[in-house]
Amino acid sequence: MPKANPVLVEVTRANLVESRHRGACVIVQSSGEIVKSWGDVEALVYPRSALKPLQALPFIETGAADHYDVSLQEIALACASHNSEPFHTTRISAWLDRLGLGPDDLECGPGEPLSLNVSKALYKSGEKLTRVHNNCSGKHTGFLATALHMGVPTKGYIKPDHPVQQQINQVLEDMTGASLSTLPCGTDGCGIPVYGLPLTALAKGLAKMMADDLPAPRAQATKRVMAAMAACPHCIAGDERFDTRVMTQTKGAVLVKGGAEGVHIAMIPERKLAIALKIDDGTIRASELAMGCILNELGVFDADAQNVLADLIEMPIYTTLGERAGEIRRGPDFVF
Repeated sequence: MPKANPVLVEVTRANLVESRHRGACVIVQSSGEIVKSWGDVEALVYPRSALKPLQALPFIETGAADHYDVSLQEIALACASHNSEPFHTTRISAWLDRLGLGPDDLECGPGEPLSLNVSKALYKSGEKLTRVHNNCSGKHTGFLATALHMGVPTKGYIKPDHPVQQQINQVLEDMTGASLSTLPCGTDGCGIPVYGLPLTALAKGLAKMMADDLPAPRAQATKRVMAAMAACPHCIAGDERFDTRVMTQTKGAVLVKGGAEGVHIAMIPERKLAIALKIDDGTIRASELAMGCILNELGVFDADAQNVLADLIEMPIYTTLGERAGEIRRGPDFVF
């Protein structure tokens, strides 16, 4: 039997550990050197939405972003798993309109908003969910813009053999060093292909975005993606979300992106470091807290950020009466 991954996060109630979350994590330099790791970082994982900063590169490299005069906000939305707030949906709708397209051209389903508050507001208003409300609609709009600019059909852009997906696959292979044809391929929640990658390959691909030896077009594209994420953190997620909070409080010095099933990544451009982690049981509360602890240990939070983001490093658990009952905290195996 393979050795179990370490306990990265634990949940306590009074003096008892009530739950344990195991996982793996790796920190990589832009040179590809592994700085530190926990657990089996060679195991295959589906990166899910944590891969979006890499998936956005062809949108820029093909010339589509310049051709359609996209804004930093629109590049950020192409990397987003957004809350479906009006802030997000109005911008994506306007972007689609500028392309001469509409919500029905998106090949993702409508999708319930990730934010419970947004879901409640939509229900109360009676507004009908459309494909623009899907948290991946910005990424899909970027795919449509790329297809239009390449002069290929927009229909079927989510299929593995579509030219847009082939462009993305080439970028993923170049950046991660993985041969996608040898890896398991599934279907992501929004319908596009998703490949099982070693966690180290995911981290190396993101770290390479900060490398000094990239060809000029790729270097320009990576800089624009990172600049958009830093400048527009609310586009990436939204109100009360981990990614938006961290990027806002660090003023873009740290770039973070979560994915489904307990995947999370971070890039620290000034230090040319990338982090990738995966919680075995897929729990987002654990992946976010683990990432918060790593970033804190790396010293990227100043005193003000530590104060504002304290609940991302140790999250209190309260009863319905408002009394503290326990906490979610770093696990005993998560030693730096």
